[in-house]
Amino acid sequence: MVSVHLGPSWFFGIDATLEAIAALIAFLVAFAAYKVYHVSGERKYGFFTASFSLLTLSFLSRAIADMLLENLLFEVPQALTAQIFLYGYLAHILLALVAYVILIVITHKIEDKRIIALLILAPLLSLLLSASYYISFYGLSALFLVFIAIAYFQNYKKVCSPASCMVFISFLLLALAQIQFLLDLKNSTFYVSAQITQAIGYLILFVALLKIRFKPQSHEKIKNRHRV
Repeated sequence: MVSVHLGPSWFFGIDATLEAIAALIAFLVAFAAYKVYHVSGERKYGFFTASFSLLTLSFLSRAIADMLLENLLFEVPQALTAQIFLYGYLAHILLALVAYVILIVITHKIEDKRIIALLILAPLLSLLLSASYYISFYGLSALFLVFIAIAYFQNYKKVCSPASCMVFISFLLLALAQIQFLLDLKNSTFYVSAQITQAIGYLILFVALLKIRFKPQSHEKIKNRHRV
């Protein structure tokens, strides 16, 4: 598995900060989704909570790894950098991919356990056989998020609510961020725009869930709602 040093050198430290912010926003999204699940009892919000809890841990592991690799916390012995990179980024990749699979399952209403297992195992096999974790991970992430965005676009066309529109836009931005991460291989400035796009996407999603959480309506109406 080939490692790739990410982004321009002047962005070191800023990237770790944005990843920590992404972890915080993902946690707030998970918390907001849990509050909606607690009120509505809809299973999809429970899965949404699980997915973004995994994304919280995913971004947190990468943020900590980058802070250590960039010597932001303290001077790390050179002998440990390879292990920090391996375990930090491995946790980031595995947790993120499982989170995206959960989102694919709930948005496309997949119930067959064999298909769910295939969705989990196929990306892992692709990563193991790939010469570059970077291309495999961001390529798979972009593909997953495009399908998730399509599902939420179809949902938006069906219900035409501001919250559903925001959810669609957020996942579209997240998919675009993964594509920009891939373009970083050609121009390192794309890494900067990818981090910013990703942060905006998560922030919009958090606001959308707040709109759902605090929308004034009866408990029974919430339980009967079939849209985001």
